[in-house]
Amino acid sequence: MGDLPYNWLQRIYILGTLWMPFDYSALAVGDTISDRKILLCADSVERYAAAVRDESGVFDPSDSRSAVPPMAVAAFSLRGVLDDLGIPRGTLHTAQEMSFHGEVLVGETLRCTASIAQNAVRGSLRFIAVVMDVRDGGQGLVMTAKSTIVTPV
Repeated sequence: MGDLPYNWLQRIYILGTLWMPFDYSALAVGDTISDRKILLCADSVERYAAAVRDESGVFDPSDSRSAVPPMAVAAFSLRGVLDDLGIPRGTLHTAQEMSFHGEVLVGETLRCTASIAQNAVRGSLRFIAVVMDVRDGGQGLVMTAKSTIVTPV
């Protein structure tokens, strides 16, 4: 891969999976780094609720149009962003801010767009802040978030 010209928008599919080689120093504030659709099927939401032992009562697995726990929306959205960033070993997820703006129901498809809010180096560490905008199928805003990760330079 070292002989390929670098372009942070370059996207390579390996066995059907998107892999984006990132030169993190090339990421500028405002760059879009992820734009994904997320289907919130009942099975995925049920597995999430079981994994985190969600007892909020928001999600009802017997209701095919149940509400999705807000933190499930956050988890599925952040997972896609981190996958697209190709996070290296040794990365720390150090901060998370979220605001929820609307209810999401099982079966909905959301669109999560993420962009760079900060990219700074301090010593041997790089601090990258990413802002996310999550919208429903009607383009209604359901969540905004900011995540900060720290990775070795």
